[in-house]
Amino acid sequence: MTPLFYDRDKTVRNSNSLVVRAPACYRGARNEAAVQFELELLSIPQAKAPRVVASAVLRKHRLRNDVLRRVNYVRRFFPELEGETITVGLTRAASGMAVPGGSRIWLNPSRLSYHTIAHELIHLLQLRNLGIPSGEKACDVFSLARHWTLNDDRPSYVRVPLSVIDGSSPVGEAVSRMLYDVACDALVRRADGHRRYLAYFESEVERRSPALASRENRASVELSKSLLT
Repeated sequence: MTPLFYDRDKTVRNSNSLVVRAPACYRGARNEAAVQFELELLSIPQAKAPRVVASAVLRKHRLRNDVLRRVNYVRRFFPELEGETITVGLTRAASGMAVPGGSRIWLNPSRLSYHTIAHELIHLLQLRNLGIPSGEKACDVFSLARHWTLNDDRPSYVRVPLSVIDGSSPVGEAVSRMLYDVACDALVRRADGHRRYLAYFESEVERRSPALASRENRASVELSKSLLT
């Protein structure tokens, strides 16, 4: 079975499950667009509610509902897990943890992001004969290629220039989409037999970063000026 990721037209490949297309009208800030897309996706009447349950420890945490809501959203981009119950636990040791090929992940509510959840869910797909290799860098790239709205945090293993994501401010929509595009390109190269797809991802992100960072800076300056007038 070929691993799934979403094409640029936002259609899931190689699956008979729900086909999801991101609305073409998103032009606002990354957070607003991602939240709006989440609300629209979760409101689809024919969409089956994915099975996500909290561990005994997470059930006692004050942020349990937010954690489960986020996991439910991310899981909709993982049709390979359809029919499985995923147990979500609590960890303080890292942003997230998972056992490759298993059905349990552990998340840190104080360091939670869609990217972390997607990264851990990719770990669950490893060791299942789905063509997803082991390794943290591979897990990063496969998770970045799921959907651009999930790319809301700095990857922990593949290199991404600080000029694009410095970890101290929200990830812009342009950056999220760029990471998604390059990750998809890298996986296409891998499918075509290119073994250095991880190196391609890092070099291509670095190549695109200066122009993207310059555009983001200009947008930030223009926004600041507009607020002062």
